[in-house]
Amino acid sequence: MATAPPVTDTLAHFVTETDFATISEKTRANAKLHILDTLGVALAGSKTSVAEIAIDYCRTLGASSAASIWGTKAKASVSTAAFANGLLSHALDYDDWDAFIHVGHPSSMLVGAALPLAENIGASGQDLLKAYVLAMEVICKLAAHSPNMQDRGFHSTPVFGSLGAAVACGSLLKLDAAKLKAALGIAASAAGGIHRQQGSMVKPFHAGNSARNGAEAALLASNGFTADAAIFEAPRGFCDTFFGKDTCDYDKMIENLGKPFFLETPGMGLKWHPCSAPQFLAADAALYLKHKHKINIADVVKMEVSIPPLRYQRHYSAEVKTGLRGKFAINYVVAMCVLDGKLEIATFTDEKVNQPQVQDAFSKVKVIVDESIPEPGPYCPVTVELKDGTRHSYTARVAKGDPRNPMTEAEVTEKFRGNARVAISEKQTEAVINAVNRLEAVDDLKTIVKLLVA
Repeated sequence: MATAPPVTDTLAHFVTETDFATISEKTRANAKLHILDTLGVALAGSKTSVAEIAIDYCRTLGASSAASIWGTKAKASVSTAAFANGLLSHALDYDDWDAFIHVGHPSSMLVGAALPLAENIGASGQDLLKAYVLAMEVICKLAAHSPNMQDRGFHSTPVFGSLGAAVACGSLLKLDAAKLKAALGIAASAAGGIHRQQGSMVKPFHAGNSARNGAEAALLASNGFTADAAIFEAPRGFCDTFFGKDTCDYDKMIENLGKPFFLETPGMGLKWHPCSAPQFLAADAALYLKHKHKINIADVVKMEVSIPPLRYQRHYSAEVKTGLRGKFAINYVVAMCVLDGKLEIATFTDEKVNQPQVQDAFSKVKVIVDESIPEPGPYCPVTVELKDGTRHSYTARVAKGDPRNPMTEAEVTEKFRGNARVAISEKQTEAVINAVNRLEAVDDLKTIVKLLVA
């Protein structure tokens, strides 16, 4: 049997030897949009019930002034702040997602872990940008050339997120290749998460926990903590364990690293809707019908949405009684698009879900299993039937926010404003936008973190 190429060593040297100047302007610009978006959804997420519980828990872990919990006045250790901020960033399921591979929602963990550490050590904006871009590249290379671990029941977001957070923090700490391999080895053993948890508070916990895992892994490695030095490719290592023996393409994992960077092409998605990404095509189709035909829910007999079998198993809900569950229920999303003509954070609250008119609209949605639609559902037909017998249909094929149908810089900035204003002032909001836009010129990231305090 052929010896596996040195994946872990190659990735570690790529991180430690890449010069910031080699990162293209397009990659940097996209990275700044994703960092800004992550800060915004975290600020909005700080006002959720899952965040309140987590932040209260963090306060019980003891006083520390090392790093800030965004959207609050609370301080914590670097790893505890990473946990809190990673969780806040994923609390609303409004953070970025991959549209092409199965890496999940990476920025909640990369930014959630890296910025508290950067705040603590006085790192620069350029340091953060480089750490973020390199971490994204590493985990996207790993994910792109591995099977979909969610088919085995794992939630890919925290598994890859733990590794990405370790890379980002290791880059900020300027670890050498040996110590970075140790950080990856530590994070690989801390990684985990069960896909079944979607629709519960544990899904944002996954993001917080993996941000903490990565920060702790890098900090331990910086102090001399060791781990297996070939954790990805070695027998019974990360890849064998999470994907199965001989299922990953090790050669492609280390081929053309940063040529171009994943953030430049094919790119990472930014969320137009505050719900899970598999519902986006249904949402876009339903909203198109609602506005094009000026449909009033009182005139609707039924709404139909067609999806393939696996999507039905994962995203149909016979009942929706909580906002969290609504984010993952395709029938709830379609109902709300036709009822309200929009999806917003308030769409997915417990109060909203249990309103009589919402439950009535929800009851009108029929989810059809269509085996002719390939998994995971590259297109989504939606039909609305009215009381007069009229049927309006539309099929969405590329979701708004997908890199092939991207949000503009102005749309991302406006999304940030809407999210940030629930936690910080308008003056702070505009200052954060300006600072992130010129991130390369920021000498000390404490100046940005101060703007994220409630």
